Amino acid sequence: MMSSASVKVVYLMRGLPGCGKSHRAKRLAGRHGLVLETDEYFYTQVGIDPSQYDFDKTRLPAARAWNLGRMRDAIAADISPIVIDRGNGLNPETREFAAYAAAHGYKVELAEPDSPWWQELRVLLKYREHVSDTLFDAWAQRLAESTGNHHRVPAATIRNWMRHWKHDLTVEDILNQ
Repeated sequence: MMSSASVKVVYLMRGLPGCGKSHRAKRLAGRHGLVLETDEYFYTQVGIDPSQYDFDKTRLPAARAWNLGRMRDAIAADISPIVIDRGNGLNPETREFAAYAAAHGYKVELAEPDSPWWQELRVLLKYREHVSDTLFDAWAQRLAESTGNHHRVPAATIRNWMRHWKHDLTVEDILNQ
């Protein structure tokens, strides 16, 4: 918990699956913060085995609402930092997280993985108009394979997210969408 004189922070993790968001999120949260991941819903709230990832696309709205509720509870408990570990792009769900945190006196910051492969990939995403489809497809396949044991994100889905990546996204963009 933080004293009211301290700056309270919510980090919105950005990045593609398999790029190290969760590792960075844990480091940002440290010993006293909290990592909130929407995918956790599919481990703990669906199915009977909490070690099994039981993804069901139809339950995504419930998973997002569950995670937002957890953030609201953490803010009510004055926890900081809070790290929202998901894709966090320009979408209504991310805006809802950011707006709620800001309305409750939290500083909202974007954070990305710091893995070497993410640093390389983010340059490709920034200059994607100069990158061959073959290279993008290879990266999408590599990331899909790296998520196979946990989230099982298909390469086509990752490729679509890569195609729509906004490299210069800001918190203001999210709040003003």
